[in-house]
Amino acid sequence: MILIEARDTLMDLGLTDSQLDFSSRWLGKAPSYMSCMVARDMAASAEALLTLATRVTREAAWMRQRFRHAEAMALDDLSGKVWSELLSRYAGQPEAA
Repeated sequence: MILIEARDTLMDLGLTDSQLDFSSRWLGKAPSYMSCMVARDMAASAEALLTLATRVTREAAWMRQRFRHAEAMALDDLSGKVWSELLSRYAGQPEAA
């Protein structure tokens, strides 16, 4: 599950310290969002994934500005995975009316 990988990567980089923080700060959702998704084995919403991809991309740019290139590369990799997840789910879907 992409959310678990994202949470673990951000924890490894010291950018989040809990699942509750990850849900609210990185996904823009309620603190219990991640717990509910995992417990119910549900996929994240497109909105949560878009928020995550945007925030991870922004953080990667910030890391590059501070010459923290290894962290930026890890975040770029994560961002690519999140975008791939979004595209695999929603590419080619007809627009809602």
